[in-house]
Amino acid sequence: MAVARTKPAKTQWNDDALYARFLRRDHADDGKFLTGVLTTGIYCLPSCPAKRPRRENVRFFHTPDEARSSGLRACFRCRPDALYRGEEFHETVFEQTAERARREPALFQTLPALARAAGVSRTALNDLFRDHAHESPGAFLRRIRADFACQLLETGGKLSEVAAAAGYGSTSAFHEQFAAHTGLTPAAYAALAHTNKFTLRLPTGYRTREILAFFGRDCESIAERVRPDGFTKCFESNGRAIAVDIAFGHDTASCTTDPGYAFQAHRAALRMLGLDSDAASFERQFASDDALGKLVHSQRGLRIPLTPEPWEALGWAIIGQQISLQSAVAIRRALIEAFGRPHPATGLRAFPTAEAVAATNTETLRQSKFSASKAEYLLAAARAVASGELPIGRIRHLSARHAARLLGAIRGVGPWTIQYVFLRGAGFADCLPAGDAGLARGLCNLTGERPDEAGVRAALDRFAPFRSLAACHVWASLNNEVKE
Repeated sequence: MAVARTKPAKTQWNDDALYARFLRRDHADDGKFLTGVLTTGIYCLPSCPAKRPRRENVRFFHTPDEARSSGLRACFRCRPDALYRGEEFHETVFEQTAERARREPALFQTLPALARAAGVSRTALNDLFRDHAHESPGAFLRRIRADFACQLLETGGKLSEVAAAAGYGSTSAFHEQFAAHTGLTPAAYAALAHTNKFTLRLPTGYRTREILAFFGRDCESIAERVRPDGFTKCFESNGRAIAVDIAFGHDTASCTTDPGYAFQAHRAALRMLGLDSDAASFERQFASDDALGKLVHSQRGLRIPLTPEPWEALGWAIIGQQISLQSAVAIRRALIEAFGRPHPATGLRAFPTAEAVAATNTETLRQSKFSASKAEYLLAAARAVASGELPIGRIRHLSARHAARLLGAIRGVGPWTIQYVFLRGAGFADCLPAGDAGLARGLCNLTGERPDEAGVRAALDRFAPFRSLAACHVWASLNNEVKE
């Protein structure tokens, strides 16, 4: 991409104003100033996730050279030198542009407006969003407009005002695009404030088998209960265990949840049903007569079910490393039994929060069937999430490359785990956990030869930028037995 790194202009703020901005952790301030911490001897970007020091221990600098001349070293967490060398400049451009659009979508009704905000051409804008968001700029705008409209409708916003504030060009565009994203009309979404039941419209040809298989991996699960026509899932939100029951009909999903929690249940249902997967574009683009093409055609309508929250995907990925599915579901069940918040009406339990896991220790996890190393890995991840070092709940707001670095910095989190979390937790569209044994086995069934990791990549790379869906098609081919 033809994007040039410009020399940061010196700020005119005084130190008190800089400290106030430092407390905000705003990525928009990265490159404008650096923060030096005398007690630790390091200098950081303003957005660094590290704990904020007291004002008297902080100094401010315009460049890394100034900070180093004062005897400080670069922070290993936020890597300020890399930003100033331009190595992560495109990530910063993406995150700042995306954040501006999320805050004020009405200012970005067109792609040229988004390109101007990023300071790039239309072609470069497409590359920027494909690389860092795994979606086109147009898909990004449609998604964040709907999310912004949801926020306003939840607080009682009037439909006409919501449409304008969210950047929809017309009332008809608002209704059409909002319903496509949420499965509900704007009025029906607003009505969730007064009901505990809602019915989502499913895309034509929607497949339920893979959804039920994903949530039915553990037939003895205490977090979800699967039946032929639907499932019930328990998850935690704001310190409370919530259950949502989803019953499949003809092109519909009828959902029932706890009174007063319909908005939370709706968000979870969209994720669990995989309604953000762009299956239609994927199927149109990769129609072919080879074995993989025929597989995709035979499984048209397949979607990618996500966990209700990204943290659950991270926890499951760590639990599932290097062990069989049977062993993984037993360990997961024991973890939920020990630390999951119970739902009194259904008898189910929520997957435990990162905070609940972080508060325990290795010895206690060993009692829940964890090995010593797996317990340490899960604790490291939980503590990173609980401390804010890893903003797992906002992972989709970050550049995928930035998010991969944050995940990879956690002990025990390698490439397969990162890709799994991206696919099942964040909903990134172009993920490929190439080292997955299930993918190798599925491709072997299709081609007669079991590929190594490089072979898996070679087989599925042609499906970019939809490799997440391609991987799910291969998994689903294993007699609809999800083996991730």
